[in-house]
Amino acid sequence: MNERVEYVKIQWIEFENLKTGLKIERIYFNKDATLLVGLSGVGKTQILNAVEYSLNLAVDKDVILHPYRVGMGLFIDNDRYEWFYEIGENCRDDLIINEEGKYEFLSEKLLCNGEVIFERKNGKVSVIGYDKVPQPKKDESLILQYSNDTNFEKLISGIRKLYSVEMELAVRGGIKSESFSRLKAKVADTIENEENVQFKVFSHLPVAMKLYIAKKYYNDLYSKILNAVKELFIEIEDIDVEEDSIREIYLVSIQVYGKKLLQHDISNGMLKTIYYIVELFTMSEDSLVLIDEFENGLGVNCIDLLSELMLSERKDLQYIITSHHPKIINAIDKDKWRIIDRNNWIVNNSDSLSYGIGNSQHDAYFNLINRWEFEGKI
Repeated sequence: MNERVEYVKIQWIEFENLKTGLKIERIYFNKDATLLVGLSGVGKTQILNAVEYSLNLAVDKDVILHPYRVGMGLFIDNDRYEWFYEIGENCRDDLIINEEGKYEFLSEKLLCNGEVIFERKNGKVSVIGYDKVPQPKKDESLILQYSNDTNFEKLISGIRKLYSVEMELAVRGGIKSESFSRLKAKVADTIENEENVQFKVFSHLPVAMKLYIAKKYYNDLYSKILNAVKELFIEIEDIDVEEDSIREIYLVSIQVYGKKLLQHDISNGMLKTIYYIVELFTMSEDSLVLIDEFENGLGVNCIDLLSELMLSERKDLQYIITSHHPKIINAIDKDKWRIIDRNNWIVNNSDSLSYGIGNSQHDAYFNLINRWEFEGKI
């Protein structure tokens, strides 16, 4: 695949769960950061899930199908793509199927700048530039099935470039020694046999592995990571990756006052912050970063500096964040808020201006809380 994509962002999504009836009205995202603000249970997490599910559906054949109706808008370089699909129960009575094989694509349409590129409807498929096309698999997206077609190179390259990074991190895990050694050998072979290897080729690896690679091969990158960590935790002198030989696992470690602490001896808030920082500096260009309840597990002293770092350090990243914490909400400009509310099973959204939030950033959060209190929601 030779098509080079320079710029890709998700523009909007709309979603309906046909099984539960939950419907999310079309929500538009900013190209840099969008903060989803709302009370618990109104549907903020469902929006993140819908985005991540659709992106995975386009590039992964092993995604389990659910009865969803979804539309998504993407900007890829100078082109505007719109993708719509509906997944529902299949109608083949002659098959004995389990729950996972119960659903199939009932319809699907892809447009580029308003022109239909392909469409699947009523069992028939039409693709621009082709008079006849083979009958596609009913349990896979057409985007996935046409991923090797040169006519779809830009779209596929764009979606793969926009892979989502779910930042709710399993920070207590590690990498088995056998797997770590195998990865370490592959990295060394890549760097030794190729010229000017950029770190981005390793950006998909686990956090501990990326930290090891940065420290061993990319000194400038490692220095940025360490300096950012030390800005939040002045007592940390070094960060590294060490083997716990008893459990045969590699873990993140820190050095504090001359003493090394392995991952399981580091506080959850500190460890999660370190993971955030490593990911921030090492994730690939134009990644979509999904963070559900950003404040969870973080120390109060970290929230301001970490949120500022994340929103200022990488201008290429696109964030979609949920939060209930006033410090985080106030740290993100109210013009980047999408205020989420729900009426029965309909999830709607508004910008701060149309929701009646005051002009000053200082007053915005308090005006929001006062409105919810007046409406009897809190």
